[in-house]
Amino acid sequence: MSHSVLSRVAERIYWLGRYMERADNTARLINVNTNMLMDLPRRRPLGWRPLIDITGSGALFDSLYGDASERNVCRFLTCDTRHLSAITSAISAARENARTVRETMPGPTFEYVNDLHLFARSALGPNLARGKRHAALEGINSRVQRLEGFLSQNMMHDAQWQLLRLGSRIERADMTTRIIDVRSADLLPPGHDLAPFQEIQWRSVLGSLNARQSYQAAIGAPISRSRVLEFLLREPKLPRSYAYCLSTMRRHIRSLPRHEAPLRACDQAEAFLASANPGALDGESLHLFLSECQMQLGKLHESVTGTWFQGS
Repeated sequence: MSHSVLSRVAERIYWLGRYMERADNTARLINVNTNMLMDLPRRRPLGWRPLIDITGSGALFDSLYGDASERNVCRFLTCDTRHLSAITSAISAARENARTVRETMPGPTFEYVNDLHLFARSALGPNLARGKRHAALEGINSRVQRLEGFLSQNMMHDAQWQLLRLGSRIERADMTTRIIDVRSADLLPPGHDLAPFQEIQWRSVLGSLNARQSYQAAIGAPISRSRVLEFLLREPKLPRSYAYCLSTMRRHIRSLPRHEAPLRACDQAEAFLASANPGALDGESLHLFLSECQMQLGKLHESVTGTWFQGS
């Protein structure tokens, strides 16, 4: 693919991948949090605020709502049009990107995205009851996965494909580090009278990344903080682990022209991860490590933008 064609459609395809992944991740996050809070006793100190912190949208949420109740948080994350990363906002942005590149994608691609858009608009409302919310969010997940499967089987695995997957994996890696960062910070302290429920919270961390069964199959040992951190950050065979995302990003980047700068950024992120021992990190040191991971993902995104999206 020539430079001119690549730069004209590249950014839209890259962001299509990011927005689809964002909608999928947010839907799963809400359902997992719901299930975790139902498993904890009613005197729990936890609630819905961590989901706002994970998405990094605290300032906007506070200006619009203030009270982090279940209803307010779920409305903000699912259907508030003032929030550009809400599920319906992300899907609308994905739809617009898909519309502008529909002639370069396999025929039914836009129909799949449009179906997802119409479903989200009808199923996710501001007063959605908890029982119906679970089914609606699972409907989002299943439609995103159907689209991903269709594209994997039918889209040419050319430069456009590499950019679609690169966008998806950057978004996924970012969400993985955010979930671990916030969930580690709000975990119950060892001396707390609810400390026996800490395993439920680490189970929810795995559940947020759809990795519970994979953990049991690969690790076998009881769920513990250090094992979960190592698994989600360094397991090379887990599709949602930070290490797996980085290795697949590297593969996609190498397949694209003029890839030197993005490849350097990706190599730096991999080297930083390899030099660390995440399972041994505690408290503030873990937060600083994950913040550095997110900064490196930001630099990678900037390098991708500067290399392939700017210019004609």
